[in-house]
Amino acid sequence: MSTPALDDALRHKRSGNLEAAVIALEGVLSRSPANPVALAHLADVQLRRGRLEEAASALDRAEATSGTTRFTARLRGDLCYKAGRWNDAARHYRDAGALGDDSSWLLVRLARCRLRLGDVDGAQGAAAQAAERDPGSAAPWVLLGDVALQRERPEDAEAMYARAHERAPGDEWAYAKLVEARLLRLPPERREREVQVLLKTTGRSNRHLVGVLARLRSSQGDQEEAARTWGERARAGDLFARKQEGFALRRAGKLEEAAAVLGACLAADPEDRYVFSSYLSLQRERGAFGELRRTLEEALPRAGSRRGAFYGALKKLPAGDADAAP
Repeated sequence: MSTPALDDALRHKRSGNLEAAVIALEGVLSRSPANPVALAHLADVQLRRGRLEEAASALDRAEATSGTTRFTARLRGDLCYKAGRWNDAARHYRDAGALGDDSSWLLVRLARCRLRLGDVDGAQGAAAQAAERDPGSAAPWVLLGDVALQRERPEDAEAMYARAHERAPGDEWAYAKLVEARLLRLPPERREREVQVLLKTTGRSNRHLVGVLARLRSSQGDQEEAARTWGERARAGDLFARKQEGFALRRAGKLEEAAAVLGACLAADPEDRYVFSSYLSLQRERGAFGELRRTLEEALPRAGSRRGAFYGALKKLPAGDADAAP
């Protein structure tokens, strides 16, 4: 089913030029609307762009045309994973495995779902399988470290993160996890200085180490400094860091600043359930009902699977646009 036009679209996808990939795939589909390969890849590209509703629509069309494949089952799992539906994601990842997806990446995703669901044994089993399947990959060992932390075995966690770093010395996430684990062996008063030294030397460009510093400051009760640290990372366009900045500002009691940050995050990612619920409760606490209404209405067209929650929240708001008096 390969054509020059489809091959060109997939080249754009592989190079990371997602906008061009969408245009090229839609061009293929304008000539062959039921092309299941183009539809599945369009779903994958839209998923990477954070367009969950468009991804789900393309995926539905692909499966209506040629049934469920290992690729579409994995994409269905990714959709659920992005939406925080861990149980459904795990089920679809298992389906993908049964249909022939033997990648270690799939097992890592499955293990991450199991860990989110509190199934530590299931997470460990899937991660161990992934490590066996691809011994050179860092991701399974990072996850095994996370499992060890969940079991309150910090020494085992450090050993797992060290193995991950050995296998992929350039993996910034694995390195940051190793640093974070080793910090636990230092006296509390030395931990921040150690991270700051690393950020000035070997970890200068590692954004995950900035996250380690922010979490450290938060654990020490300095939420304002944690927010400032997350904000530094967010300035590089990191939406995750921007969300964490908003949460830290709220914990610091900086409610107006937190509302501005979380409102912008909700506009950028309307399908994030946690940002949605946090922003909703924050604005209710502030009595900023007019501001809340405007933000929800602006984000509603892009809310995708969360549209019902947006409508429900809007219906419960007081009539009118005025915010409550301070």
